[in-house]
Amino acid sequence: GQGRAIHVPNPTWGNHIAIFENAGLKPTYYPYYDSQHNTVDFKNLFDYVNKAEKEVFLLHACAHNPTGEEQWQEVQEEAAHCVVRQC
Repeated sequence: GQGRAIHVPNPTWGNHIAIFENAGLKPTYYPYYDSQHNTVDFKNLFDYVNKAEKEVFLLHACAHNPTGEEQWQEVQEEAAHCVVRQC
């Protein structure tokens, strides 16, 4: 709906922000990438996801996932949220 938040990873593709804003959504960034260790920061990611209630999340399962890790199924199982999955 209009004005509803969509949580996008930091970093994300530049065009995603414009697409969601033009659709009336409010993009907010969630943590997932530990650039110091080049890994997914699951602790901060799960902490963020579990604080949200019935929110929409955009996940990068591949392509822009700089870690090479493919544990996004674990993220989906951890959260009982509506998830938009971009593959």
